[in-house]
Amino acid sequence: MKRERVRIEGGSIRVDGPSRARVIRGEATTNKGTEVSEGEELVIRRGERLTLTTDSELELELVLGTGAGYSVEEDGVEIPSDWKELAEELADHGGTPVCMVIGPQDSGKTTLVTFIANELVERGLKVGIVDADVGQSDVGPPAVVSLGIVEDTVHDLSEVEMRHGYFVGSITPSGHLLQTTVGTRRMVDLALAEGTDVVLIDTSGMVHGGPARALKLHKVDAIRPSHVAFLDRDGQVSHIKRMVKSLKYIKVHDLAVPDAVKDVERKDRIRRRERVLREFFEEREILELDLEEVSVQRAFIGTGEPVDLEEESELSALIKAVSGVEPEILHAERAPDAVVLVVKDQAGRIVGRGGRHARELRRLLNVREFVVVNEEELQGVLVGLCDGAGDLLGIGVIREIDFASGELKVEGRLLRDRTIRVVQLGSLKVDPETGSHEPMNVRV
Repeated sequence: MKRERVRIEGGSIRVDGPSRARVIRGEATTNKGTEVSEGEELVIRRGERLTLTTDSELELELVLGTGAGYSVEEDGVEIPSDWKELAEELADHGGTPVCMVIGPQDSGKTTLVTFIANELVERGLKVGIVDADVGQSDVGPPAVVSLGIVEDTVHDLSEVEMRHGYFVGSITPSGHLLQTTVGTRRMVDLALAEGTDVVLIDTSGMVHGGPARALKLHKVDAIRPSHVAFLDRDGQVSHIKRMVKSLKYIKVHDLAVPDAVKDVERKDRIRRRERVLREFFEEREILELDLEEVSVQRAFIGTGEPVDLEEESELSALIKAVSGVEPEILHAERAPDAVVLVVKDQAGRIVGRGGRHARELRRLLNVREFVVVNEEELQGVLVGLCDGAGDLLGIGVIREIDFASGELKVEGRLLRDRTIRVVQLGSLKVDPETGSHEPMNVRV
């Protein structure tokens, strides 16, 4: 850590994290639209950048971590005028405007949403923030589309409490387009039900390729926002603009990307996500659930009838005949469209190279899906925990499934004290102690 005092006479100073900035003397405006004065301290996390602008004397004490730094702009850094114009238009809009922000990674989407929210709050408005960036979330934990309500100015969206959430189960929308779209729409509906004056939607930086095009287009179609704000650095989202420009129910805003926006390295994104997960799970507990009392969703497992001993024996014989493996079956169930097995550690050999054994077993069993998973592959799977209305209560990771007793143990954190009725399986494995995470390589 390096401690340094910096004094400027007007202009701007950009501070990169990880660092802290304490105001010794003077006043300034941040690039997120908040005012800071003597004695206030701001935390700039790794991969983030804060810009402070003043027209008078400003003295700061900076504590700079590894890789942190600062630069002084004598001429000052202005908030783009079109950002201010959008905030004014939303404030003066009749009814409850809904504004979706679209842009690639590192284009300033979250900074824009924070700035506009602060501008609107200063006018006495109640602002709903839908955080749909499941990989770099601020309001809620990663893998969740979350809703927060802003009624006071904030330096950072991470200060906003999550009111509601929708479990996506992944840190990327890719492969989870339905969950991301449905979750975003549900959070917008809840924001409107909370009586907000304006709803702002912060989206992911996934903008290239077929799935990205489908995600953005169908989000617009499902939500029907009144405004769509594009942060188009070097024409990277011009294709999405062309897809929506003629829609009569939205107004398209082509906004400037500030020069001060910082490019964040992939390793810093991962570190940030690990920190957010680690902090979220600090208040975790062990939750014991009865599989007979909950619905399991977003997986094949838990959706069929357990097979009896006779059918399990027949399954074992069939698997051995096809794959040459005598399976150690811990759990077997059959649904109208699938047979699901949990085994000790033989899933790969049972399925066969390229899935050739699984194809033959599907044919012989007359099912569309033959799902085999090793017991250990279920450990650490991220799950969403919902009540009987399907509202998210919290998230956790699977610690143990005792199929004999029908007990599921989850290590997680609940944000609401209600009975868990639904367990939604994600496609991510998480260590709640460290925040480390990796995608699941099997389907369950």
